[in-house]
Amino acid sequence: MVARSDAIEVLRNAGITHPVRVAELIGATIRTLELDLSGLIVLTEAASGPFVVTPVISALAGARRTVAITGRSRFATTREVIDQTRALEALCGLSDAVVIVTDRDIGLFGEADIVTNLGFVRPIDARAVEAMKPSAAIPLMCEAWEYRGGDVDLDACRARGIPVLGTNEDHPDLDVFSYSGPLCMKMLFEAGIELHKSTILIVSSDKFGPVIERALARTGAEVSLAGDLRNVDTGLLNRADALVVADYTRCDTIVGTGGDIEAVDLAQLSGQVTVIQFAGRIDAAGLVERGVAVYPGLDLPARRMSMTLGALGPRPVIELHAAGLKVGELALRDRQTVLTGNQGPRSIWQILNAEDFKCE
Repeated sequence: MVARSDAIEVLRNAGITHPVRVAELIGATIRTLELDLSGLIVLTEAASGPFVVTPVISALAGARRTVAITGRSRFATTREVIDQTRALEALCGLSDAVVIVTDRDIGLFGEADIVTNLGFVRPIDARAVEAMKPSAAIPLMCEAWEYRGGDVDLDACRARGIPVLGTNEDHPDLDVFSYSGPLCMKMLFEAGIELHKSTILIVSSDKFGPVIERALARTGAEVSLAGDLRNVDTGLLNRADALVVADYTRCDTIVGTGGDIEAVDLAQLSGQVTVIQFAGRIDAAGLVERGVAVYPGLDLPARRMSMTLGALGPRPVIELHAAGLKVGELALRDRQTVLTGNQGPRSIWQILNAEDFKCE
């Protein structure tokens, strides 16, 4: 087992300010959700920084075997991911409990009871689904409406009777979706918008909009929410300090060529507005070219957030991923209820309807 002092140093070097707190949060969240993976084999990913937690949660919740696929990314080398995982294991009282692999062997899918849809595991395509046990389940680690078609082949899963389930982030034991408000606040602060006394327009037709609106309104900002920008008062656009684009569900361009408003028109309307890319497609390069500030200024495709909840700290990731594993556990323990779609408002799992998530 890695020495405690060495484990703390490894995780601090990975940007985790208080590694001991992370271990304590994992234990507390497992207890709150009564997560019990005993007897189950979990296939997930090993990742870095705040996302190091997932396989350790699985192992600490008693999984018979936790297999984590990893590799090099823009965030960390494979060696760094392995070292961070082993360090967090040590702080949680585990020793090499997670089986870390770098080869995405199709046989791994055939062994697993729970397969998560996280980065190094994706895509869970028809070939992977064909290898899976008919009794297996795929929890998405996000709400059902946030599903992306390229992540999991729903048709293949339905053909084999394998449930693919979202997580109810508003569940009373979670309230994870509410972190969207503080995440937007963080982005605004980092973009140089003070919030208090600022004028902020949010464009969103999905669940993100009202949650962000409520959070920003509590800061003393003047906040408006619009479903789209086509009929927004030009005077509001002219005096807005920030335009928050937060529409995950739209597949078309929101700001830019063919969008609600052209980049050149927005630039002419307001010389002071900063566009915040929370989620949704905009012409970031075109806006910058015309002198409009954009944060974080990414070429962001549809159905993507520019920053994850991990940017706030470890708690949202721990809670969301532990909840996703709980969804997988329930899908296996109470399979008949899941397959018949019998869910109430307090259910932690959500059924997907593939027709609702297709982008043209």
